[in-house]
Amino acid sequence: MESKKRGTRKSNSTKSSRPRKKSASLFKTKKIKPKVKVDRTKVLWVLIGILISCVILLTVKFLLPENIGGNNINNGEQNSSPQIVEKTQKDSSKKNSKNQNSQTEKIPEKNQDKNLDKNNASQNQDDFRDEQKLNEDLERFSTQAFNAQNDKKQNHKNEDENSTTNKKNSKQQNESSKNKNSSQAKNSLPSNSQDKNNSQNKNLSPNKQTPPLDNNKSGVQETKKDSSKNSAKPQNEKPQQSQENKKLLIDFPQAQNNAQIVFLLDDGGQNLSQLEKFTSLNMPLTIAVLPQLAYSKEVAQKIRSAGKEVMLHQPMQSVNSNVNPGPGAIKPEMSDSEIRATLAENLNQVGPVVGLNNHEGSAITADAQKMEVVLKYASDNGVFFLDSRTNVDTKVPYVCGALGYSYYERNGAFIDNKLTAEEKNKGLTMEMKALSIIKSNVEKANKQGYVIMIGHVWSAQWLSPLLQEIYPVLKQKGYTVTTVSKCKGRKR
Repeated sequence: MESKKRGTRKSNSTKSSRPRKKSASLFKTKKIKPKVKVDRTKVLWVLIGILISCVILLTVKFLLPENIGGNNINNGEQNSSPQIVEKTQKDSSKKNSKNQNSQTEKIPEKNQDKNLDKNNASQNQDDFRDEQKLNEDLERFSTQAFNAQNDKKQNHKNEDENSTTNKKNSKQQNESSKNKNSSQAKNSLPSNSQDKNNSQNKNLSPNKQTPPLDNNKSGVQETKKDSSKNSAKPQNEKPQQSQENKKLLIDFPQAQNNAQIVFLLDDGGQNLSQLEKFTSLNMPLTIAVLPQLAYSKEVAQKIRSAGKEVMLHQPMQSVNSNVNPGPGAIKPEMSDSEIRATLAENLNQVGPVVGLNNHEGSAITADAQKMEVVLKYASDNGVFFLDSRTNVDTKVPYVCGALGYSYYERNGAFIDNKLTAEEKNKGLTMEMKALSIIKSNVEKANKQGYVIMIGHVWSAQWLSPLLQEIYPVLKQKGYTVTTVSKCKGRKR
């Protein structure tokens, strides 16, 4: 009985415990939120206030006159507009400056890439630009000389006119003196015989009547002498003009960058008389000898015995096929073996030489394959190559760079180019033209450290005395006159 009661108690306790848990869970889920009461009257009053304010604003905008608020607004705009314009201008200037800076920063980067590809082209065009500058300088010089000559011609004309007027005046004086003498003679005629005798004696004796005639004759002679002197002046003044112009051109600037100057004379081997005028000069010279001519071998020996430097002036075909480069030339139709054979023959005749340069050759120097054969043969025989740069599209720098060879090139203008018709008409001489070219070449030496300028042996009549006159002045100014092989212009 007790066990049953205990069991019932236990069961009742378990039954009563379970529903309590359920009631707790239901109470948690069914929480009631407190309700917020809204005062509808307040909301209505707020809406009414908003509507009233809108109505007031609309009435102010449409009913009030425009001048009351408009002037203030316009004044404000006028005052603010210049400030805005200034700001916009400043902003635009800043933006433009930034864009320009950005462009200038971008341009060098692009130019650097382009310059790497166009270094050879720019080097090729430098000499031709310098030649254009030289032509401009020559034109200026010739115009100045022409104007000076015209001025002096006018002065001579004026002097001649003055002499003619003096002659006319002297003639008039003679005629007037004669008239005076005749009138005096008539007045002095005596009425009696004694007076006649006295007058005859007076006429026989030297009186004041004769001196005027002698003075007039002497005056005429003096005017003739003066006119002859004036006519002789222009002939004497022309050499004086050239000497003054020479002094101006020979006044070279002071040497800079240890500048070296090289005079290379081409076309040797044609005769001996022209060569002797250069070999007798006491200055360093390099002379290039043409091969297979009547005097080629003898000329090369005389150059060496005079202590000057010898090069082979190798003929090559030019772009103009009508131009004959001469015997021993390299031509486009030749094979590699034929090119080597001609070079060997020419070097054996003129050699020993320190190097070779091209005579004409604008077609061959622009052919990379032909120049590769020439440069390889030169390096194998221990001689250098100097590019005379007769063609802008020369391939010598490209081939030497690919093969790893060094070379020289002409960087100064030719000093004995022939005179043009305009230069002849303006009275310019070859000597004066050469002096102006040499002066510009010397200025290039100050910038680049050296200059190689080319002349020709056939200009010996005026070029050799000019070099003799220039050489001591160049030494005095601090320049080093040297030969091609000793020049620092070797390019690698």
